[in-house]
Amino acid sequence: MSSSKTNVNSSGLCVKDLQVEYNNGQPALGKVNFILPEHGIYTVIGPSGSGKSTLLRAVAGLLPDYAGQLLFNGKAVQDKETLIGLVPQNYGLLPWKTVRANIRTALRIARPAISDKQEVESRIQRWLTSMGISELAGRYPLSLSGGQQQRVAIARAFAIMPTILLLDEPFSALDAITREALQVLFLEHWLAHPVTALFVTHDVEEAILLGQQIIILPASKEETPDIVDNRAVFGMKHEDKRSSEDFFEQTKRIRKVMREKW
Repeated sequence: MSSSKTNVNSSGLCVKDLQVEYNNGQPALGKVNFILPEHGIYTVIGPSGSGKSTLLRAVAGLLPDYAGQLLFNGKAVQDKETLIGLVPQNYGLLPWKTVRANIRTALRIARPAISDKQEVESRIQRWLTSMGISELAGRYPLSLSGGQQQRVAIARAFAIMPTILLLDEPFSALDAITREALQVLFLEHWLAHPVTALFVTHDVEEAILLGQQIIILPASKEETPDIVDNRAVFGMKHEDKRSSEDFFEQTKRIRKVMREKW
């Protein structure tokens, strides 16, 4: 367990001395430091109000004012070469467009260089098929279940092939069975198409299942986040993780930090 200092020359996503305040001067996110290696995946947990979503919004470029540095491979995260994909809690789907059109619109905005219509449609179909939602292509978001909307949001995020993928509690509103199925599906696609990913969750088990390292934000903005190395569990076959001794010990370790800092 550590709260490591960062080297701004390191590759990957470098978050150095990041702090965010509300307009009234109150802290929205205490000082955060970490380096997420390129093509790595970290999970983030913390109590309500600890700044989990604020962290993602800062990296996504949605917050104009913050203190500290946000770099990717030594350049500002907002560099034009860095494409960021965000999957928000509410899925972020356009209700007036079909599933296929939602993905097509995202591709047109994020990847304007892909001008060949056949290539665009082929990519859309590939990700619809991968996520098991081909039959939903002509449906509108409001006619879909939460789990179906989430599959569309993930398909859209992977289809644009972002440099950095940010996920804000994407499975929080789903039932346990659907949630576990999407965890497996997400991890399979991440392993097949590695992308630098930061995954926010409020669920300890999910954090352990999906993160190479786990960033634990404290309740107090004055305290330093803990960073827990989770590579031993992450490297296991997904179906073996929950029943392993390492998983059990990691759960105890994280809950101890939660009791002390939440």
